[in-house]
Amino acid sequence: MYINLGLIGSPLNHTFSPFIHNYFLYKSSLCGGYTCYDISIEELEETIMMFKKFHFKGVNVTVPYKQEVMQFCSELDITAKSIGAVNTLHFTDNGIIGHNTDIFGFYMMLETSGINTLNKKVLLLGAGGASRAVIPYLLMNKPEYFLIANRTLEKAEDLSLLYEDDIDICRPDDLQGLEFDIVINTTSMGVNGEPYTDYGFKIKEAAVDMIYRPHMTSFLSLYSKDNIKLVNGLAMLIYQAAGSFNIWTGCDIIPDMEYFYKAVYK
Repeated sequence: MYINLGLIGSPLNHTFSPFIHNYFLYKSSLCGGYTCYDISIEELEETIMMFKKFHFKGVNVTVPYKQEVMQFCSELDITAKSIGAVNTLHFTDNGIIGHNTDIFGFYMMLETSGINTLNKKVLLLGAGGASRAVIPYLLMNKPEYFLIANRTLEKAEDLSLLYEDDIDICRPDDLQGLEFDIVINTTSMGVNGEPYTDYGFKIKEAAVDMIYRPHMTSFLSLYSKDNIKLVNGLAMLIYQAAGSFNIWTGCDIIPDMEYFYKAVYK
């Protein structure tokens, strides 16, 4: 049986997902393919119906549709419910099930890098969609102090109100002179290689960027001489993909990270 898989979002010109999933299919000895669908919001419903018509097994969802696709799901798993976003659609005989494997991907990114947020001072930059996978993880792994900094303060406040825990918020310009153990960048600043704004805070242990290209993002470059851990988002991308692949196929794939690093940064 041929397994139809795909990705919806916009823009998708930068995505590495087809390479990852087609490699997973090959390593699992499965016949199938993974295709990108760069669509507008007006095309979303029609595209979902097309997936159902042509018996797709599963589809990944990226920005800006992680919340919009929830209306087409007959069921949400507990993680998707808690995050309020879906990155994985599973087409079944009982309807479309919405999952979110981003928390798993983020957990594995920190785990494989030896980063522990317990009792640490943690700064989260950004209050957009990417931050939704980070906040539940942090609330489960109890930092000593947790701060969200976002240019639009109202957006950070709206995000913090989704959780029962008290989360401090501020604007990035208020970070001057502060010191954190771990800083996580979930903003899109630097995604196209432009310089990252230096807000004047210091990092003691680790700088983590959700962006994975280039290998040394402009955010990480800012702290490359500070003798701290520098982690980009490739491991999160790979492991969230592995989580999706397991949902669709039942194959518990173990990613070869060395292979993917060579493929992406050759």
